[in-house]
Amino acid sequence: MSDDTMQQVYLKVTQKIQESQKQLNQIDAQISSNQRDIRLASLTKRELDGVDNSVPLYKSMGKMFVQESKSNMLEDIDKETSNANSLIQALEKKKKFVSRSLEEATGNLKDIIR
Repeated sequence: MSDDTMQQVYLKVTQKIQESQKQLNQIDAQISSNQRDIRLASLTKRELDGVDNSVPLYKSMGKMFVQESKSNMLEDIDKETSNANSLIQALEKKKKFVSRSLEEATGNLKDIIR
């Protein structure tokens, strides 16, 4: 191959590596965010379990607070937790795919350098 072709291939492979690394960092950040949401939800649920049913509970809705029943709040927390768990599973699959792509690009780069 000519030097120009090799240089173009090298640039494409290094761009692919950089994009894959950027995607992996974004995926890791999203996973961390969802894990933090799950921990917050479990903490909130644990606190709500200690509260009597007769105590009025309020949920933040923008700049105001709306009174909610304990059962509705617990149901919402369970939905948030299940959504976050499903998002984490999807992100883990995406992370595996991007990692494979990164490994492939890295292997290609090693082949080019040799």
